[in-house]
Amino acid sequence: MKIKGKKFLVYGLGESGRAVVDVLKRKGADVCFYDDNLEFANYIGFERDPFSKKYDCVVVSPGVNGNQNKLLEHFKNNGVRILSEIDFAYLLCKGKIIAITGTNGKTTTCLLTYKILKNSGFDAFLCGNIGLPFSAIAEKTTKNSIIVCEISSFQLELSSLFKPNIACILNLKPDHLDRHGSFDNYKKAKEKIAQNMKNENVLILNMDDEETKQMIVHKNFKFFTKKETKHGTNIVNQTICNGKKKILDIDKIKLKGEKNLENVLASVAICSHFKVKKEVFEKTIENFETASHRMEVVGDVKGATYVDDSKATNVASTLACLQAFKDRPIVLLLGGMGKDIEYDEIFESGFSIKCVVCFGMERKNISKCAEKHRQKFVVAKNLKLAVKESCLQAESGDVVLLSPACSSFDEFSSYKDRGDKFKEYVLELLNEE
Repeated sequence: MKIKGKKFLVYGLGESGRAVVDVLKRKGADVCFYDDNLEFANYIGFERDPFSKKYDCVVVSPGVNGNQNKLLEHFKNNGVRILSEIDFAYLLCKGKIIAITGTNGKTTTCLLTYKILKNSGFDAFLCGNIGLPFSAIAEKTTKNSIIVCEISSFQLELSSLFKPNIACILNLKPDHLDRHGSFDNYKKAKEKIAQNMKNENVLILNMDDEETKQMIVHKNFKFFTKKETKHGTNIVNQTICNGKKKILDIDKIKLKGEKNLENVLASVAICSHFKVKKEVFEKTIENFETASHRMEVVGDVKGATYVDDSKATNVASTLACLQAFKDRPIVLLLGGMGKDIEYDEIFESGFSIKCVVCFGMERKNISKCAEKHRQKFVVAKNLKLAVKESCLQAESGDVVLLSPACSSFDEFSSYKDRGDKFKEYVLELLNEE
């Protein structure tokens, strides 16, 4: 792709968009940018009227909603080339790409995959929806590099060129329906991860997930499962195996819950294509701990254990957390900004939920659902009050889970910000003891 001297517009000034701007400037492009949020209007380089200008190419950040977008329709009608951010990065990337998507578990699987490859001596990069944007690292890659990309439905929505060497779909549950409009549209976005794959490229699927196992959208596919099978990555007599080759006893895994076991299986399935040694698998997986805000134990207050699972921004993630703590009575903090999804599955799950603390913008919808299922609940306006209320509801031996099943943007800048505040509020409770 020729960049020098060409006129580019970067649409969307999130982290990905800013990374694209930096790359284009270094490569000598005539670059300006636009964002629907006009708080950026005073930035040098902001294009106030993109409808009136001509561009050679427009690069679109994943935060930009492409549905019925008048600006993008204008560019299409005028024959302007439109690239998603991951398409732009793909054109600059020289190494092999591992793309991991799914509703839940992407970050954990990407981190573990990256560490296994790093510990095997590969020139590995970690990017995408985790850490640095793909565009920020693409130029640094060589033909010997392996790039582990966490890929979301937002990134895939406008993608037309992106072609990973290995793609993995972990699971699929309704999420981001406020953006995609329906579960079918959400699934179609996820399927695009394999749209350009060639025969030599590999699609890896979770055969224990009802939706994912139906997504055989590429003929060269492999699978992982918690069941015993002759092929694929599977579990035999409590041991993870590739086919019949033993890798690791599952009792050596530190991560909690069935979903995290699936994440480990996915990483093993992916890394098996790079001839990773058994001892590297063993050492890396045995020592691996999940990232912050994912079933992270914060501490005990009056004998109750407080857990930060702020990353749980949908019902499926919350169910995975409940399953991980199924042996203890649970006080569950649910709330934030809703995504047009239903919560019935949480209350029909059969887990030992003593009380639900409903908070944030979605508190009324959650409390109505809890009431319908005759689940005990209390309501709090915000997270701080929810934490205080949870302390009143919890007893010694209980677990208090912040696993909100909602996005954080009603009160916080990100799930990380929400999780950090939760820890701060729990620390305040500890200081009051």
